[in-house]
Amino acid sequence: MVQKKIRQGTLPQMEDRAIADLQQGAIDYAEVRDERMTLTKDEVARKGALLRLMKKHKKLSYAYDGVVITIVPGEETVKVRVRGKKTEEE
Repeated sequence: MVQKKIRQGTLPQMEDRAIADLQQGAIDYAEVRDERMTLTKDEVARKGALLRLMKKHKKLSYAYDGVVITIVPGEETVKVRVRGKKTEEE
């Protein structure tokens, strides 16, 4: 049976090792980072589907009602703009 290593407790007049603001800040950041990573996976999948649709319809570019889709020459990616807002995906 392996014994746990005994850790020395915080001594009086020493700085506390756990700083609540830093601890919570790190947890908040990690949660947002994990959400972004999940969204990035979804974005990549949708971008690939859009590229396949463009190829299916034999289009290098598409524009209608504020939506502009362009296949980037020499790359396997698309650029998308919707209603004048620049939302390029590369």
